Amino acid sequence: MTATLGRFLIRDVAPWEAAGVFALTGDEVTTRYMGFRTHKTVNEATALIMQWHSSSSKFQAVCDASNPADILGIIGFEVQAYKAAMTIMFRRDWKARGGGREFSVPFVHWIFTHPQIWRVSAFCHVDNFPVRRVLERMGAHYEGTLRRFEMFPNVSDRPCDVRLYSIVRGEE
Repeated sequence: MTATLGRFLIRDVAPWEAAGVFALTGDEVTTRYMGFRTHKTVNEATALIMQWHSSSSKFQAVCDASNPADILGIIGFEVQAYKAAMTIMFRRDWKARGGGREFSVPFVHWIFTHPQIWRVSAFCHVDNFPVRRVLERMGAHYEGTLRRFEMFPNVSDRPCDVRLYSIVRGEE
């Protein structure tokens, strides 16, 4: 699957692109609040790509449309009936320039072009203030805190609290 969203392109990730994925997954700042441990090798990134390929969720590379070989981030989303859940991870150099927020707005608009989707949700660790700001700036509403909801192995060996956000059709 490929889609152009503003100045971004989303596309499938191939196993031979593990070095580009490792630029994200091997960065401890980028992965602090992700659901996997920071990678130490490119082989771990290759294994993650293979896991994505067999997942019910869809994971796509986010690239600048003018340079589709350069992976700036990864967007993960899963559609269940009328709702979609999303997760996003951007390279540190693009996060600092607002890449996550700039990408997320057209991505949510694109998701809502699919007539069966009525709700898009995302959650983040309660202490992940940059992602909280991105979600709020893209128009997501804070719905509440889910206690001991998700594992963040770079933070704790126990399930952590998350903040749940959503956008419903007509609010985007």
